[in-house]
Amino acid sequence: MVTQKTSMPARKRGGISATIGEKVFDIFVYVFLAVCFFIWLFPLLYVVLASVTPYKDVVSASLVIIPSEITLDGYRFIFVNSNMMQAFSNTAFITVMGTLISMVLSVLMAFPLSKKDLPGRAALLKLLVFTMYFSGGLIPTYMVVRNLGMTNSIWSMIIPGAISTYNLLLIKSYFESMPPGLLDAAMIDGCSPLRTLVQIVLPLSMAVLMSVMLFYMVGYWNTYYTYIIYCYDMKIRPLQVVLRDIIEKATGETEAEGYIPTITVQMSAIVFSCIPIICVYPFLQKYFTKGVMLGAIKG
Repeated sequence: MVTQKTSMPARKRGGISATIGEKVFDIFVYVFLAVCFFIWLFPLLYVVLASVTPYKDVVSASLVIIPSEITLDGYRFIFVNSNMMQAFSNTAFITVMGTLISMVLSVLMAFPLSKKDLPGRAALLKLLVFTMYFSGGLIPTYMVVRNLGMTNSIWSMIIPGAISTYNLLLIKSYFESMPPGLLDAAMIDGCSPLRTLVQIVLPLSMAVLMSVMLFYMVGYWNTYYTYIIYCYDMKIRPLQVVLRDIIEKATGETEAEGYIPTITVQMSAIVFSCIPIICVYPFLQKYFTKGVMLGAIKG
């Protein structure tokens, strides 16, 4: 009696059986990505846990994933600060208005630049790329903002950096990837360039637009440096500046006056400043990956 031995087919990659070397390489990639993931996760997990863990557990190196005791004193210290809500509303205004203005300006500039027959297109693109590598400098930029009357104004944190050249070129590249026949058909049907942009181009470009919008939102939410340069009015301070002030103030006051320890305030402030962006990102994630990939490939 003859016994036939059956063996499991080798795993295939793209229809071709994977070799031993390819399997070893795959294992190496998975291990490497897992290590990178834990390297990224550890600081985030440490900050979140330290913000709700009693100070004695943090300094005694007994910080664990599930704390034996949870304290929200750090968050209470932040919210009872009289300037926090004002700073939060300032940052929300800067983020919403800044993102809206940046998106409108970027789209209105990217659409004509995507046209091959635009007069002076090559010179304009070279000028835009030039600004990515060279700027006017801090002092000239400050003088421009001052002469425009925007110093000590909330608009000084929005208008000077309203357009990012990288984001603009990303949108332009995506617009260029659209079938020319589609836009030509719209023009033949009597659509004006603006109507073509609003009713045809924008609905088909949601992936890249949502990705760029997320870039702008994160940038405006983290507004800090522009306030330090152009403003001194305490009433228009953004959230990041107030959080810095709280941390500096906590260094001298918390333990001296019986308040919570400094490290708890610091970790709570970091978590608080990240929450809005973390809440927004899941809704834009599907657009983010697709938009960045398409904009990068079809450049």
